[in-house]
Amino acid sequence: MATSLAACGSSSSDSSNNEPLNIDYSALQVAQSREGLLVAPRDGEQLLRPIRNGLRMSIQSSNEGLFLASGSPTTIAVDAHSTTTVQVDSVDEADPVKYDGRHIFSVRQELVEASAGGLSAIRNVLKIFRTHPESAGTEVISEFRLEGEQSNVPLIYQLQSEQGAAQYIATVSQDYRGWLMPSPRMQTLVIWPDHTTIQLLDVRDPAHVSQAWKFEMDGWLKASRKIGDTLYLVSNYRPRLSGLITPAEDISDREANERRIRAAALAELLPSYSVNNSAKRPLVAPADCVISADLEGNEAYRDLLVVTALSLSRRQVTSASCLSTDFNSVYVSTESLYVAGSTYVPAGLPGKTTLHKFALDAGNIRYRASGAVAGALGWNNPSYYMDEYEGDLRVLTTQRVSSTLTHHISVLRETSAGSLQLLSTLPNDERPAPIGKPEEQIWAVRFFAERAYVVTARVVDPLYVIDLSDPVDPVLTGQLEIPGVSTYLQPLGAPGSQALLSVGRQIDATGRARAVKVELFDVRDIRNPRSLGVQLLGGENSSTDAFSDPHALTFLRIPGEPSLLRLALPVDVFGSPDPPIPGNTAWSYSGLHLLEVQGVGSESPQLHFQGVIRTAEAGGVPPSTEPTRGVLHGESVFAVSGDRVVSSLWENVDGN
Repeated sequence: MATSLAACGSSSSDSSNNEPLNIDYSALQVAQSREGLLVAPRDGEQLLRPIRNGLRMSIQSSNEGLFLASGSPTTIAVDAHSTTTVQVDSVDEADPVKYDGRHIFSVRQELVEASAGGLSAIRNVLKIFRTHPESAGTEVISEFRLEGEQSNVPLIYQLQSEQGAAQYIATVSQDYRGWLMPSPRMQTLVIWPDHTTIQLLDVRDPAHVSQAWKFEMDGWLKASRKIGDTLYLVSNYRPRLSGLITPAEDISDREANERRIRAAALAELLPSYSVNNSAKRPLVAPADCVISADLEGNEAYRDLLVVTALSLSRRQVTSASCLSTDFNSVYVSTESLYVAGSTYVPAGLPGKTTLHKFALDAGNIRYRASGAVAGALGWNNPSYYMDEYEGDLRVLTTQRVSSTLTHHISVLRETSAGSLQLLSTLPNDERPAPIGKPEEQIWAVRFFAERAYVVTARVVDPLYVIDLSDPVDPVLTGQLEIPGVSTYLQPLGAPGSQALLSVGRQIDATGRARAVKVELFDVRDIRNPRSLGVQLLGGENSSTDAFSDPHALTFLRIPGEPSLLRLALPVDVFGSPDPPIPGNTAWSYSGLHLLEVQGVGSESPQLHFQGVIRTAEAGGVPPSTEPTRGVLHGESVFAVSGDRVVSSLWENVDGN
């Protein structure tokens, strides 16, 4: 049976049509990520050749797996209202809920009924609430159904006026599409995200929202950040070439496929974009991309990683670049964007993480340097495992050799030759003390100015403090062992004199999770961190979205009271006995839990529990209205849950 892969564009000849027709692809191999300097291709075909090789590999039945399916650390500013918790100051991150001090903007999904034989799709809805901070009141202003159908809930950004009012909301979403791919025995339907959409919504009149601009591009989104009015998108792209016969049942089919691949035009092999449903335009040209200088003729690109800069105020693409590399995470500072990709190797052998640096200059993306470090980034919030400070990149990785785990902090610096030179690694021969005990994994890391805080754990949670004031000689200075595990760390106060707040799990001696744990540490003495207090929320099996998503946490420093910090986090509370399962616990309720740190910056800050705004009561399983977000404004608290807001004044919150 012959099936065409979805794509667009026309065919034209290229230089490869003059080569002998060869349908033996056995020598082709996927190009490995290089840590050396990348260069611009000398011509279009130098970039397109490995892309064509990737298509050749994709149509071999033995290669079907080819297609199967944050500058400165964050400080908590003193402000009248809370904002999205981000990794790096002035580098915004997308979230389903945003607040400008006047209106809460929240997106949710509505399931669209599928036509006969079709796949269900999602229609996205923006709901706007007007807040009244003096009384903790809210009212619904409008609901706006976004144009088109996407496969996931969009994340959003605000484009604000000088006074802070949201003028536009940028929604970021993507669509999943299906292809029939060959397998040794049958056709396989592959569902893969392949289409990213940015919709700019005019909310200057919140009661009458309209779509002002729409941007669509090929590829699936891996990460996004916003600096000023520039939105940076990091996406993966794989060409979907029409006219390929799959599976190729005989030599004539394979020869036809080879002719089609050779004849593919540049526009068919590189990503495109469109504006306001207009005709597609090229997103990148070969000259915008970088490749390995030593790329061999038999190497193939599985896909391209594309970095795109969009000016939301001018509503145009200002810059784009591409490369082929393994991908695990992106870290963005106010000046640089780093792409990190961990290369996985057979068990028992060490791996490495390849790093590529791009300079960000008011929407102009420029490749700068590449390098590599031993080991792989962590799995939970991997962008937090990287940090740029005074031009140097600090990276925390884990190297597994057989069953032995070794955690490293590496410091790299860009050289004039275009490399990220390794300045130092900890541990080392002179400072061999390990980060973590045998078999302990890393659960949380936070770089903050000249320090790094690292949590490793199995059952006991050691907190390590690392001095990075000398980038060529990092030092593990202090550690504290406490029960449980932390998954998120937030420094409070100025570098060197601050407290440290953690969110994680309380774990008993058997390794069983007992509660959500919020803990406050005194880290002024870098050699002797100590716990100042713990608040346990819920009982056994209780959980919070903040375990894996820092956006679920909300912080507020109130004007006039700089030593007072308020914190909100959603928790699904378990604790009541579950009779059908002896020893198990059942869901009790879900709610926004409120805490307060008093005396921030003093010698003895204290952690207090204020109370809970309940968003759902027991009755089966916790509701799937995700996410729940807290918005803090003055003395008011707004709990956004699904399509509704539950609110209260701080002093009236139930403490039970």
